[in-house]
Amino acid sequence: MARHPSRKKKTRRLPASEQISIFDQIPENLTEAQQETLRGFLNLKTTNTKWRGRDIVPPDTFLATVIDRFHYGCDVPLEIPAFTALHGIAAWLLDQNVQISVAGSTVRPDLWTTVLAESGASKTYATRILQNIMTLRRFPEVTTAAQFVADLQEHNHAAWFQDEWGQLIKRINSQTYADEIRDYLLRLYDNQTISRRTRSQTIEVEDPALVILGTTVTDTFLQNVTLESMLDGFMQRFQYVIAERRPEPPMPLYTMDDAPTSKALTEAWDRVRRTTIHPLYTASPEAIEAYCTQFRRLFRDHSTVPVSFFRRVLWRSFKYALVYHVLLGKETPEIDAGDLGWAIRVAELHLQDARNLLDRYNMSDLEKVVCKAEALAQRLGHAPSPRELIAGVRDIKNAPMARFVQELMRPQEPQRDANPTSRPMAT
Repeated sequence: MARHPSRKKKTRRLPASEQISIFDQIPENLTEAQQETLRGFLNLKTTNTKWRGRDIVPPDTFLATVIDRFHYGCDVPLEIPAFTALHGIAAWLLDQNVQISVAGSTVRPDLWTTVLAESGASKTYATRILQNIMTLRRFPEVTTAAQFVADLQEHNHAAWFQDEWGQLIKRINSQTYADEIRDYLLRLYDNQTISRRTRSQTIEVEDPALVILGTTVTDTFLQNVTLESMLDGFMQRFQYVIAERRPEPPMPLYTMDDAPTSKALTEAWDRVRRTTIHPLYTASPEAIEAYCTQFRRLFRDHSTVPVSFFRRVLWRSFKYALVYHVLLGKETPEIDAGDLGWAIRVAELHLQDARNLLDRYNMSDLEKVVCKAEALAQRLGHAPSPRELIAGVRDIKNAPMARFVQELMRPQEPQRDANPTSRPMAT
């Protein structure tokens, strides 16, 4: 949205307990592209959005050791150590300048993910345990745009683990001095050269890449990151994980720092580090065929989700496939179909949790409004006008909202829900 320097945009300060609702922003604040993205997500049906756990954890691997130790040693939601471990391996490979060749394109394992959990979920504790074991090269926390470029020059191809991620995204989206960081991140995502000129020097970072894992409290994220931001291209560059509280009673004492646990984690990580690493991995024809097959399956099951979103989520499967290839102890430079099978499971988790996150903006309530409008249309025998929608559906308060509901009632392509028992093969 363009800024007008002559007048300040008035923003309403939200109380700490109030979250941003989808009804506060539709449709005046959403562009046509964002409205189309929202329409697609309304048709993304999910089954069980709780943690898929063992579906993404190959047995007898470093990741399996991490999950087992965290399961018995603390009550942290297991998504946090699982994705910290996966992103840690990706950062370790990125630091060694590893690349992946996919049908002529070359990419790096620079995963970008936001993990959301309840307050008190010990997010920092969980990431600290694994950071101490994996001893990754770290990117410092961001302060200003100028410092970001300077830090990137010094810590390129590092791991950026950021707490309070929601607050940082809010600053990037709303404060003038942080606008440049958004532009730098967009260039970083595409691995395009980033340069910044000062009075004394010009800083230039070639082939920029970072593995980003942002952790945040779910309620704080919903208060600080608007639906408008969630639907634009910038936020779609991140994948999302909802870390639900574990169902068992809380543990009175954590034992993740004890000697047996530290030894088990260290030995498992050392086995990964002893794996032969190649500077370039190539996706095999079988892996590419598996990718295309699973892409078509997912898009067929959720055909109204915007293609751009699907491509961003599914394309990262090759990056995850490299992580799984190394995690499984394979020492060949070829990514195979089995690696892609594990990666697609993670992609499905991200796809479902993106819809789960948007539901937190009261998107489910919007679906109920659309259902009421469709019921009204059946009673009337014709498509209702905005005036009829306002009169016949209590939740529709004004003409812009009525027109948007009319758009959501447009006929969609036939769609089948994903079969929850049909899992991609990972062997």
